Amino acid sequence: MTRQKDDWYPTPHTAIKSLLDVEVFDPVIWEPAAGDGAISKVLELACYQVISQDLNDYGYCASGLDFLMATDREADCLVTNPPYKLAQQFIEHAIGLGVKKHAWLLRLSFLEGRGRFLELFDNYPPSRIHVFSRRLTIWKGGEEPAGTGTTAYAWFVWNSNYNGVPQLGWI
Repeated sequence: MTRQKDDWYPTPHTAIKSLLDVEVFDPVIWEPAAGDGAISKVLELACYQVISQDLNDYGYCASGLDFLMATDREADCLVTNPPYKLAQQFIEHAIGLGVKKHAWLLRLSFLEGRGRFLELFDNYPPSRIHVFSRRLTIWKGGEEPAGTGTTAYAWFVWNSNYNGVPQLGWI
């Protein structure tokens, strides 16, 4: 299967609703990889103010903005489904910008790897990991879903004041 340019895989609404069932955020949330607004729209329906941006123009929000080049945080909270090939850099950048609480929709396999453990998890452990008990179906942007998901996903949540063992739960 060929990857979508810049890893645009819109997030199913159920994924965001599940996150909001278990996490509370400040009133303003930054969505730096907003794509077509899949996450932002659900957050707005839940009465959050969302600052939506993306590198590419998918017809929804401010575009041409590379999160990894940001020098200031747009909000104290961040929720996104990042390009998976850049997920670790995105997380480390959010930490470096001083984002207080950030949630990332990632493959469960993001937990694997000695390098990632030493570079990220050992120094900046997530506070919570919410594993989906049912697999999500996530398709390339612009494609119609066909079939069911074959990949396990989880929300990885960091809190800047947390330094302990991540709490694991299922949603």
